[in-house]
Amino acid sequence: MFGKLEGLDSLARRDGVDIRPTLVRVLTDLYVQKPSHTGEEERHYTELALRLIDAVDVATRATVARKLSAYPNAPLAVMRRLARDVIEVADPVLAQSRVLGDVELAAVVKDFGLSHAAAIARRHAQPLTAVEEAEAEPQPAAEPAMTAAPADLELAELFFSAESAARRVLLMNLASADPRDMPVSARPAMTAVPRLEAAALARDADKFTLLLEQTLDLTREHARRIVEDTAGEPLLVALKALDMPPVVVQRVLLFLNPAIGHSVQRVFDLAALYERLSAIAVAKIVASMRGAEPARPRRPVHQPVYADDEATRGRRGTLARRPAVADTRAPAREEKPNERQRTM
Repeated sequence: MFGKLEGLDSLARRDGVDIRPTLVRVLTDLYVQKPSHTGEEERHYTELALRLIDAVDVATRATVARKLSAYPNAPLAVMRRLARDVIEVADPVLAQSRVLGDVELAAVVKDFGLSHAAAIARRHAQPLTAVEEAEAEPQPAAEPAMTAAPADLELAELFFSAESAARRVLLMNLASADPRDMPVSARPAMTAVPRLEAAALARDADKFTLLLEQTLDLTREHARRIVEDTAGEPLLVALKALDMPPVVVQRVLLFLNPAIGHSVQRVFDLAALYERLSAIAVAKIVASMRGAEPARPRRPVHQPVYADDEATRGRRGTLARRPAVADTRAPAREEKPNERQRTM
């Protein structure tokens, strides 16, 4: 089928009419309608698709990417090409397709940055079926909506909702950011580390959550999600932000969350990841956690308000008393010599 269609490529621009966008869509529709293909069919489609993809507009490439992303047997070479396109095209490939491996995804993040990393972090989402994608009618006007989600999502939420592999890719990408963009945060009190360790050794998750919330100035919800996460990467980020010694980190991993501590291999894997975590990546994720719920005021926001009220009342009282003090001392300072002589 694809071998016969190959001759259409030479007719693509006859009489000034560019039929390449239509041709690549038709080829893709035909390809995803079959659950599997012979090696020759895959070769023919790959050669034609790569040739046409490089010659069509973004909207057409995005349509092809959506259709192939939901197709489990999509050609690897075509998916590699689409994954390294602009984010409007690459987003469905990175978020849904299982054709590309972790090494290739990491290379994409390194070359293309945070927008592509955000798409990879959404790989847990349920993809559309091949039938739904094949039957979908192209809607060029709606293309921008496809990429709105990654831009609108908070970095912390992306990190929490991603699978372990995607989290590590995101951390690696954030580590390559400009150090001048690193959020400035106060160094946590060192007294918090032994208190957190003691709570972990006692398997007191509630106390550990409270201490984490107070020390890193997080919301209770984010502190809880860190402690209860069964994969462990959010906990590593929090402990790195506290600059916890690696040997203490291992003990916390072993005792705090049974879902992590029951596997010695997982503990060692997380401990090794902890050593590689970048301070820049950690600071950016923690800063995003702190800023994710602006409607919930933190303690430092409330205290100055009440403190000012108390200080105002105190200053009023002080101002009311000061004239009396000044009246008793003023005659002594302003007493004239002749008045002192008359008294005597």
